[in-house]
Amino acid sequence: MSLDWYAVRTRSNHEQKVHDLLMSKSFHVYCPTVEVWSRRRDRKKKIRRPLFSGYLFVECELDNYTWLEIKKTYGVVNLVGFSDRPEPIPAEQIHSIQTILDAGITPRPHPYLDKGDKVIVVDGPLKGAIGIYEEFDKEKGKLIVSLDLLGRSVEAEVESYSVERF
Repeated sequence: MSLDWYAVRTRSNHEQKVHDLLMSKSFHVYCPTVEVWSRRRDRKKKIRRPLFSGYLFVECELDNYTWLEIKKTYGVVNLVGFSDRPEPIPAEQIHSIQTILDAGITPRPHPYLDKGDKVIVVDGPLKGAIGIYEEFDKEKGKLIVSLDLLGRSVEAEVESYSVERF
């Protein structure tokens, strides 16, 4: 019996719900999380967020029955793969993530961006703003994005998880 890891794409902010539902169906599920600061109206608060927003991982022997059981779970969008068939993730990659998190290292999610890429802010006060990726500020752990506002370029710092390639 060969068990492989598969990435499961979930609805937005449904990672924990999908995790719990798949666990109740006796699947081995892994949803790596990190502690981040969340800004509330009157304070900042530490919360746990998924390391890979919208994804979690399932270890199973994938046959048609298992594939269907996962796909019909509330909150699951699909299994990640090619040609309409899920593609297994190498166990070494999952093990690497587990090792980093178990060591107490807080990884910072960072999209694959090249200087000059057009990006859109998908979270926070600048949500919906379109700009150009300039650089990554290692000290603050934030991206510097040049935004076009009123015919002028304005530089803004945004969290790396709140930006996607446009």
